[in-house]
Amino acid sequence: MSIQDKVYTQIQTRIKTICASEYDTAPKTRKGYLKRPLQYSGIVDDLVQLASAVLDMSERDAEHVFYDLTHGEIQHIFLQAKEKLA
Repeated sequence: MSIQDKVYTQIQTRIKTICASEYDTAPKTRKGYLKRPLQYSGIVDDLVQLASAVLDMSERDAEHVFYDLTHGEIQHIFLQAKEKLA
């Protein structure tokens, strides 16, 4: 598995966790339906764009993206979302 594929998988995991957290904390009716449409933070849009771009990156660029995913703002948001789900 190439580094680009690993980074892509990592991005997808983060997107799923952040979106699941938003869904869990959204207000719902008694039947469990959402009261209003979900509004995801801008980071989700950025991650979706990054996921499509990472597959065409060089290995060095993909490594830098992986570092940013695991040490930067994205990691902080991911950990907050994980805490909400727990």
